[in-house]
Amino acid sequence: MKTTMHVGRNLWRPLVIFSFVLSLQLATQVAFSQDGITRYVRFSDDSGTHSGILDGNTIRVLDGDPVFDDGVSPTGSTVAVGSVDLEIPMNPERVPNVMGVAGNSNNPNGQQIDVNHPRWFGKANTSLAKNGSPVEVPYGATNFNFEGELGLIIGREGRHIPESEAMNYLFGVTVGNDWSENDWCGERRGVEEPTHVFCKAGDTFATLGDAVVTGLDLTDLQISVRLNGVLAAQGTSADFRDSPASLISKISHYVTLKRGDIIFTGTVAPPQMRGTRRQLWQEDVVEVEIENVGAVSNQLVRVTRQNVSGPEISAADGTYVRFQYEGGTAFGVLNGNEVSELDGDPIGGNASMTGQTFDVSDIELGLPLDPAKPGRKVLAAAANYQPTNAPPRQVPHPRFLFKRSTSLSNDGNVVERPPEVEMFIPEGELVLVVGRRGRHIPVNEVNDYIFGVAAGNDWSELSWITAGPGPRPLKYVSKATDTWAGIANQIVRGIDYSDLQITTHVNGELLSQGQSSTMINNPARLVSYLSRYMTLEPGDLIYTGAISPEPGMRSNLQVGDRVTVQVEGLGSMEQQVVAMPAWPH
Repeated sequence: MKTTMHVGRNLWRPLVIFSFVLSLQLATQVAFSQDGITRYVRFSDDSGTHSGILDGNTIRVLDGDPVFDDGVSPTGSTVAVGSVDLEIPMNPERVPNVMGVAGNSNNPNGQQIDVNHPRWFGKANTSLAKNGSPVEVPYGATNFNFEGELGLIIGREGRHIPESEAMNYLFGVTVGNDWSENDWCGERRGVEEPTHVFCKAGDTFATLGDAVVTGLDLTDLQISVRLNGVLAAQGTSADFRDSPASLISKISHYVTLKRGDIIFTGTVAPPQMRGTRRQLWQEDVVEVEIENVGAVSNQLVRVTRQNVSGPEISAADGTYVRFQYEGGTAFGVLNGNEVSELDGDPIGGNASMTGQTFDVSDIELGLPLDPAKPGRKVLAAAANYQPTNAPPRQVPHPRFLFKRSTSLSNDGNVVERPPEVEMFIPEGELVLVVGRRGRHIPVNEVNDYIFGVAAGNDWSELSWITAGPGPRPLKYVSKATDTWAGIANQIVRGIDYSDLQITTHVNGELLSQGQSSTMINNPARLVSYLSRYMTLEPGDLIYTGAISPEPGMRSNLQVGDRVTVQVEGLGSMEQQVVAMPAWPH
């Protein structure tokens, strides 16, 4: 196999970095009630799952999902609310990204605080759960609690959105509960416990009400939370430090917002009534209600440890690629300089050979997986290699950070550098590609859930990872910015990746080199640990951590720098740093 390839470096280069708008048209809002407010719902009955408009006790059925589909119209049919089961109001399998902001409400009786950089965090689309469904109290929780919040549903793709135009990118709002294990959010030093990602992103940790509501004035909506029927928190959207428009504008500086993205806007302040904030336990019931939006109520249950498994991976061993040719885009298997076309996506599917082959000189290789797949989780392990001149470490709770599907960039793509960075670095890594759905996966079965592996670059801003409240962005942005998840053009299935050499060069000079065998937590342990808290899905990516740089070689990369990552047996990738527009706020 040819291990170093730089074919088609300009394929699907991120477009118009300096553009204010990368947009799709908002879904047409098909009907309004007399007060200008429309309530979109999603429901199941004997014929399947459908979308509709809630009108009193009747649902007018639509011919598509208005959050994601254009030109949606009423079918002419109606159903009674009492005859169907209401679901999450948009298809959760189509939700690209879920994120939220912490500390976004001022205490109405205290000092008003201006925050330049909101405290963003990531959730997963596997965190989504509907009104009335059980919420799992995670194993080992000591401060698991509710956070009643307004949820923003993005209706139009955009990047670098001016605040004055931000509401044009909002489809509607819903009521949500941003369940959180607040002790884990703090990553307390010296305490053996799960870290930041797991405080927010566990399965069922993002419950939503029955409807997405459009046409509301969002400036002063009352938000109330009841614990076992007793008022536990109350506030108003008027106390937000960053308004919905400000939040949309600020996060879009770093990431491309996708149609169907969900943004939790922060819990109300004061966060509790005296004496009611406590560790929640099974059988507790929490209800969140937002004026004119609706309510969501959920009961807590003990988490089970039952293994959940999807269909077994059927793909044969080989080197898998995705490529563009005159007839379109396809997946294939690379063998030397020849690519054999597949009739579909081999990750999570049953793709077969079409019989057509291409010479690599006649095609352009791109991202080896479909960038449009919604809900893809991209997670990055931190500090996962043994120190070179110190005793071996054991870390029972691996540390992870979130990236996004919009962070993905392949060999030859440029990587954006914000001018406000202080320590922007590359991190050459082994990337695991999940190929099978799983939860609570035993360590000795993890290999059955991995489709393959690839070379990758986990671009990071180190000073933002450790920053406290103040003038810097925080953890989420430090990893999740657009283009900051580099991945090579090929995924290799069937290779033994327990002891591969990983090498990173900057402008031709060695930055780091080491073996995958020196990970603190090996790939099987990482995957099994993640699956304790969240369901892994085909196409999810896990960056396994970076080898420490050579002494004196780490520095803040500059525009024009070139970084090459090579992983033994998996090939190499090279990317160049380019400028991003300055922070405008």
